[in-house]
Amino acid sequence: MNGTSFSESTRKERFSLAYIHAVAARAGFEMVETHVDVDSVDGLLRSTAGRRPQIDFQAKASSQDILKVDHLAYSLKLKNYEDLRAETVNPRILIVVLLPNDETEWMSHSEDELVLRRCGYWLSLRGQPATENSTNVTVKLPRTQLFDVDQLTGLMARAQAGPLL
Repeated sequence: MNGTSFSESTRKERFSLAYIHAVAARAGFEMVETHVDVDSVDGLLRSTAGRRPQIDFQAKASSQDILKVDHLAYSLKLKNYEDLRAETVNPRILIVVLLPNDETEWMSHSEDELVLRRCGYWLSLRGQPATENSTNVTVKLPRTQLFDVDQLTGLMARAQAGPLL
């Protein structure tokens, strides 16, 4: 058995969640997956320090050519766009993880290292305008908003301070 019982889209989803989990673990935060995604929230990132800030997230993965000079151009379903731009108690972000086209290049490992190829970017859609689109909205994730330990730590500090993202 070669382990390909999951569809490609499911494997991408699981890989993106593994990436987010790894970044959260390294930053010292908990990542919890939701059991049911009815509100465009795949999981939450939370701290056990201070006021216990929490950030909800929607995870996406893509191996398409969406990387531009200064941003990623990601086509997001309208429902996800509307849910992520809503005023909520917990801040919400979209995390898009880029993957190589060739699935065998997503990851490599040895006794010395584990390498997850490509990376993720984040975007807050809070306060974005309504759209007249009927199915999808192309959102631009700035390449400066790499989803990494430093950025996640900064996002959590902002959530701790009170003003939402």
